Order: sequence, then structure tokens, then C-alpha cells
Amino acid sequence: MTVRLVIKDEVNIKLENLPLDARKKLANAFKYENPYARYHPAYKLGRWDGMVSLFGLGGNGYLSQLETILDVLNKLGISVEEVDDLRTTSKIEFAPVTESYWADQGKVWPKGHQQAGQPIMLRDYQVDAINTFLTNTQALQEIATGAGKTITTATLSQLAEKYGRTITIVPNKSLVEQTEEDFIAVGLDVGVYYGDRKDLGKTHTICTCKVLTFSIRKVKITSMTLLLLLNSLTELRLLSLMKYTWPRRKC
Repeated sequence: MTVRLVIKDEVNIKLENLPLDARKKLANAFKYENPYARYHPAYKLGRWDGMVSLFGLGGNGYLSQLETILDVLNKLGISVEEVDDLRTTSKIEFAPVTESYWADQGKVWPKGHQQAGQPIMLRDYQVDAINTFLTNTQALQEIATGAGKTITTATLSQLAEKYGRTITIVPNKSLVEQTEEDFIAVGLDVGVYYGDRKDLGKTHTICTCKVLTFSIRKVKITSMTLLLLLNSLTELRLLSLMKYTWPRRKC
């Protein structure tokens, strides 16, 4: 028996013409216990077993599951005959940066900074982190506290300007304001999106993960170069650097 595999985008896939029994097996293969299930009324009333599946009975799953999916299908004697790859790719290339990236643009540290008036120079480990991201467009790096993750983020954001707009995600409101100040210091067109402030139309937007999740559910975000950076105490994550459009979701 053969089925059709549809790769919808960089994340989602769907298997068509797959029998119900096979879909159930796949749903069970990707079933996990919800650690908070005991707090749900449905679980307390015995109407739910507390398990969630990351593969839908409609045949919908995730690209990262594909290896396991093919293994399960092979054991069932089912093969994938046709693959419909709907992913769109954009050729995004960057030249490596050097320590003088900002100084070469005439940027100096603003008034109030401990090095006010001096050219902005990147440190060697910041340059290494930036160039690693530029050659690995989906990456995770651990960077020590105080190592300058914000200036690293600002550099990546400016580099992405020729391809579109960016979004920088931070864990909390205080980091939104801190990141905005650093972006402004190097002359970036930046706005924030949280609470009473919703600066629309900016080249770079800074927000918290909570606000972004809510916004995706409410509005359609048009195509942009999506640069998602998680700026926390010790971690800097480049989730995606590619052309992408978020579809509208039902609330």
C-alpha cells in the first residue's frame, strides 16, 4: 500500500490516503503524558487519560517526526509513493563580520554608556557567535551572562535588513525596554509590541513570547524575514532566518 506525503512548510506535514488503523498507530507513537493533566476537570472526572498526541488522526504531523513515521509505516507494509514538497526557499547569504562592524559605520557608544563617545567594537567571542549564526540559520548557542547578547542580536538584526523585517523575542518586559535602548543606540529603526505600546511598521520589533503567541492567533502577519531570537540570561537562539508567512489561525 502507498500513501502521499505533503510537506506543507518547514514544520508541518500531512499523510494522505493513510488508513485509519495506521493513523491510530502513529497517533499512539507520538502520545505523551501531560504533566498538568491532574489539574484538568476532564481528567478528574475520568473523561480524559491525560495523554496528548503530536500526530493527528487526520494525518497531520511534523517534519521532525518523519524518520519515526516512515519506520512505523514500513513495519505496516506501507510506503510513501509521492512527495509533494510545498516549502519555499529563499537564498539568504551573509558575509562574515569583524570586530569593527559597527565602528566601520561610524557608530559610537551613546552618552551614559561607560565607553561613551568611543567606536562600538565587537568582542572576538561576539564575532564568533554572530558568524556561527550566519552560517547556521537555525542554531542555539550558550553565551555567558554579561557577554553582550543584546549587541549580538542587534548586529544580526541589521544584517537581516536587506531581506526584510525582524522580530526579537525576550523573556520579560524589562528586557524588552533594555533591548530597545541598545537597538536605538546603534541606530536601528526599532519598536516594541507589548502592553500599551504597539509600534507598528518598524523594521525591527521587540516583544515577549507571550505577546507574540497571542498576536499570531489574532492577526495575519505578512511575509517577512523572520529572525526569532530568544534573549535570556545565558542563551541566544536563532530559531529561523528565512522568508516565511504566518497563516491566520482560528482562536
